[in-house]
Amino acid sequence: MSKKVLFPLLLIPMFLGGVDSTLFNSIAFDLPVLTDSWHLWFIDGYTIALASSVVLGSRLGARLGPGVTLTIGLLVFAVASAAPALLNSPVTWTATRFVQGFGYALIVSSVASVIGGLPNTAERTLGYSLWITTYSVGAGAGPLIGRVFVDVGAYTLLFWLPAAIALACALLASLLLRDIDLGQAASTKIDVASSVLAFLGFGLFVAGLQSHGEALERILATVAGSAILAVFCVRQLRSRDPLIDVRMLPFSRLGACSLALVFGSACYTGSVLLFSAEADSLLSILPVSVLALWVSLGGFAFHKLQSRFSPVHILQASLVTCALGLLVAAFVGLWPASFLIGLGVGVSMASGDAYLLGSVPPKDVARAAALQETSLAVGAALGVAGFGGLFTAIGSVTGTSVITAALVGVVVWTLRYNRGVLTA
Repeated sequence: MSKKVLFPLLLIPMFLGGVDSTLFNSIAFDLPVLTDSWHLWFIDGYTIALASSVVLGSRLGARLGPGVTLTIGLLVFAVASAAPALLNSPVTWTATRFVQGFGYALIVSSVASVIGGLPNTAERTLGYSLWITTYSVGAGAGPLIGRVFVDVGAYTLLFWLPAAIALACALLASLLLRDIDLGQAASTKIDVASSVLAFLGFGLFVAGLQSHGEALERILATVAGSAILAVFCVRQLRSRDPLIDVRMLPFSRLGACSLALVFGSACYTGSVLLFSAEADSLLSILPVSVLALWVSLGGFAFHKLQSRFSPVHILQASLVTCALGLLVAAFVGLWPASFLIGLGVGVSMASGDAYLLGSVPPKDVARAAALQETSLAVGAALGVAGFGGLFTAIGSVTGTSVITAALVGVVVWTLRYNRGVLTA
C-alpha cells in the first residue's frame, strides 16, 4: 500500500488521541454534567482502561491481525466518544470513557504493530517520527479546541466530531488494512484474567487518590487495589508469557527508567489539569497549550545531551526541571512554568523510552515496549488523580504545585541509588 495512504490512515487516530490527552483535562471543570470528583473520574476512566489493556490489545492484534484490531478499536472509540452527547449523568459519562480507553488501547497497539512491521528501516523511522509529531500537535491543539467549543456553548460537538472522524477511519481501515499480516504467532496468549486483575487493581488504587467518597473509603480502595496488583505481579512472575514482565523492574535494571516515565507523564497530564482549572478564556489557556511544543523540544534536547551526561544524571535533571517548573508556576507565572515543565517532561520521556528499550537484548524489546507504554499510561492516570485530588482538597494551585514538586524531588533523590548500566 502507498505510504501516502497508509500513514494518514494510521496517524489521524494518533492525532485524535493527542487531542483527547489534553482536551478534557483542560475543560472537565466546565462540563455541566460533571460534578464533584466526577471531573477526575471522567478523565481517569480513559487512562485506567488504556493502561490496563494496551498490552492485551497487542495480543489481540497478533491473533486477529492489526488491520482488524485497528478497525475494532476505531469503532469502539467512535461509539464511546459519541455516547456522552446522548447521556446526561456523570456515571454514564465516566463509563463511556472506560470503554473509549479500551478502544484507544486497540488503536495504539495496532498502529505500533503496523509501523514496526514496515520492512524498510527508513520507513519505520519516518513512521515513528510522524507518530510523535502528530500526537504532539494534537496534544497542543486539545486545550485550544476545548476552550473554543466551550466558550461558544457547543461542547457536545467535542463528542460528535471525534466520533465521526474515527468512524470514517474505521471504514477505510476495514477496506484497506484487513488483509495485513505481520507474521505474528496466532498462538500468542491472550491473558484476560491478568488484564482484569490489572484493571481492577489499578482502578481501585487510583480511586484512593481521588477526592470522591469518604477518607476511609479511599483508604480501603487503595489497600484493595494494592493487594490486587500484588496478585497480578505474582501471576506475571509465574507466567511463561507474562502480560507485563515485572521481572524487568528491579531498580538496577529498568525500574529507574519506568519510574521516570511514570512521573514525567504524571507531571504532564497533572499540569494540564491543574493550570486549566482556573483558565476562563482562550488567552489564559495558551500556556497550557504550548506545553506540548516544549515537550517536543525536550525530546530533541535529549538527543543532543545523551552523549555528554550519564543516563541517571539525565533522568534526574529532567525531573528536577519539572519540579522547578511547578515551583515557578506557584510563585512566578504559567508562561515560564510551562516551558520548564514541558522541557523536563520531554527529556524525561525521551530518555526513559530510549534507556528502557536500549538496555535490553533484542529478544526482550517487545516486552520492554509493553512496559514502556504501560508506564506512560499509568503516569497519565496518576497525574490526573494526584494533582486533581490535591487541588480539590487544598483548593489552591500554589499549594498543589509545591506539594507535587516535593514529591518529584523525592523521586529525583531515589534515582541516585540506581546502579544499573543503562544504554540508549
